[in-house]
Amino acid sequence: MAKAAAPTETLYSIGQVNAITGIPKSTIRFWEKEFSDFLVPLRSAGNQRRYDVKAVTTLKMINQLVNEDGFTLEGARRKLQTGLTEPTAQGDSSEDRLDELADTMTNMLLHRLFEKVKSE
Repeated sequence: MAKAAAPTETLYSIGQVNAITGIPKSTIRFWEKEFSDFLVPLRSAGNQRRYDVKAVTTLKMINQLVNEDGFTLEGARRKLQTGLTEPTAQGDSSEDRLDELADTMTNMLLHRLFEKVKSE
């Protein structure tokens, strides 16, 4: 009986990561140096960069912190070091944010239901 092949992890080239994330290749290379504690791509036999899913996720987090949330590189590095799931400086925990989101969604649904009943 033939042995089942061991599952292989999907690896992406820098071009594929660029296509997935929209992050320019030069920025990916730069961030590798700036965030070397968190982002270490594997290398192919030809010494080409190969990124696993965790690395792609890390790049997306860095991109959000730097380009969307306005963090400096040092600030983004500190945020990654402390972990994105820890409570923020304002004291909000992930659970608190989920509760707030659930309340907001409930209020939106009740408002829509009220508007629908009112229009009938």
